[in-house]
Amino acid sequence: MTVIGVERQPTRLFLAECYLHAANPREVAAAMAAVRAAADLCAPPVTMRCCLAVPGDDSYFGLFAADDAEALERVFDRAGVSFERIVEASAVPLDRVSGATGFESAPLG
Repeated sequence: MTVIGVERQPTRLFLAECYLHAANPREVAAAMAAVRAAADLCAPPVTMRCCLAVPGDDSYFGLFAADDAEALERVFDRAGVSFERIVEASAVPLDRVSGATGFESAPLG
């Protein structure tokens, strides 16, 4: 059942790994602004969560919520921003210790 007027939120996290040689913070911000603008036009929804830059490594990483990696790839293509790879990610709750089995899943809210 679809509720009219209520947007469905994506349920998976993805990390986009990007490289921009000798990029300054303004160039990274401009690239991510283009991605965010393209994401705003996307259906199903793609939501940018954060961006981390590693200037000494010429890299930056965007964390996104999306239904699948292909939706995020389409957003980057629409924005004209290149990426090295897109991989699924998991939120790791730091206030709880996980057992020996590994990371716990955390809701995206």
